[in-house]
Amino acid sequence: MHGDEPQSSSRTSKEALQARALDRLRGNRVRPDRARNLHDDMQLQMKRVTKVTRAESALHQAWAAAAPDHLATTCTPIGLKAGRLEIAVPNASVKFQADRWLKGGGLAELSALAKTPIRGVRLQLGKPTRR
Repeated sequence: MHGDEPQSSSRTSKEALQARALDRLRGNRVRPDRARNLHDDMQLQMKRVTKVTRAESALHQAWAAAAPDHLATTCTPIGLKAGRLEIAVPNASVKFQADRWLKGGGLAELSALAKTPIRGVRLQLGKPTRR
């Protein structure tokens, strides 16, 4: 019987070492949160949508107020994407007129009225399409 005690003691210490090593590995294991609360994500997305809606609404009002009458009626602001204003124009003649007006100070006036920074403009021929 005395011969079994050292073996069981060594077996126990070996099992204890293995158990500690296994616990260390389990501690390093990264598991994704399965019960994640979506409330915060939804609130963030709603703020972004509201911000975009306000910015586009202000942009349309600024366009109606600042653009010359012939451009305000024929051109349509499509939206603002990454600081770049997209405007639909019906033909090349109106595109040229809009480009001259925007480069002649119209863009700065439009940006000031919309209270939105506009870094550039993209004038596209054809009917307005939403992206």
